[in-house]
Amino acid sequence: MSRRAVGVLIVLLSAALWGLSGTAAQVLFQDRGVSPIYLVTVRLWGAAALLLLAVFLRRPQSLRVDRGSLGQLAIFGLFGFFLVQYSYFAAIAAVGVATATFLQYLGPALIVLYTAAVRRRMPTAAESIALLLAVGGTGLLVLGGGPLRITTLGIGFGLLSAVSLAFYTIYPTSLVQRLGPWTTSGYGFLFGAISATLLLPLGMHSMGRPGPQGLLLIAFVIVLGTLVPFALYVAALRHLSPSEVGIAATAEPLSAAASSYFLLGQALLGWQYVGGALIIGAVLVLAAFGGRSTALRVERTGVIAGGRPDP
Repeated sequence: MSRRAVGVLIVLLSAALWGLSGTAAQVLFQDRGVSPIYLVTVRLWGAAALLLLAVFLRRPQSLRVDRGSLGQLAIFGLFGFFLVQYSYFAAIAAVGVATATFLQYLGPALIVLYTAAVRRRMPTAAESIALLLAVGGTGLLVLGGGPLRITTLGIGFGLLSAVSLAFYTIYPTSLVQRLGPWTTSGYGFLFGAISATLLLPLGMHSMGRPGPQGLLLIAFVIVLGTLVPFALYVAALRHLSPSEVGIAATAEPLSAAASSYFLLGQALLGWQYVGGALIIGAVLVLAAFGGRSTALRVERTGVIAGGRPDP
């Protein structure tokens, strides 16, 4: 299997887990009274502790980073891990999940624009087609289910979530090359958790009444809905360009819609099925025809070029 195919599969797995996590979070918010901000903070701390412990047990020397990298990791944690989640939940509170999801997934378009304007690399034909299919499919999937709520604050938070998603995808590329994806993600989670705790103290938000079933859902959100997919997303940058990773990640709304349908009985309308088909088409185009020259090159030894071995 080619590295490109591996990269696409990694992103699809992370997107599927994010979608399932969204469904679990919806149950916690609506049925268990858990505050979204409380869940964001807990999931960041839980993921940070588990991933850093795993890195320490397997390759403790990977946790030693220089001051320059530590500063970059702090920026990544604040504007990547923390902001991408907080702005998305704030947008949901203001305009609902459909509009918030669509606005967040304008992020891949911002990534392509950044790459063209700053890095002077125009998108390939495959990337352009996949981007159009992904944005159009996401719009049909998440906006085709009923009336929308529009507020200035909600649109602002939604666009901020798109910018932070683009930042989360673009910024860690050099960190992944130097430190490896797991060290990068572990410290990203840690600084994201610190940011959430300082800016949004847990005492200000309700943990609700989760009960045993709710605690299991929270554990699922921390491990399979946060730690694994976020780390996989960062790891995919070893195989694909930021533009390609962002486009492939638009499979998340499809996963969320599918899990809501099968687990919560929320039916889809006709245009939403068309949107899902377009997203699948975008991923297939990206996997089959994406330009190989944009992916990060990894030496056969498994060491990221110019960096350290993966822990």
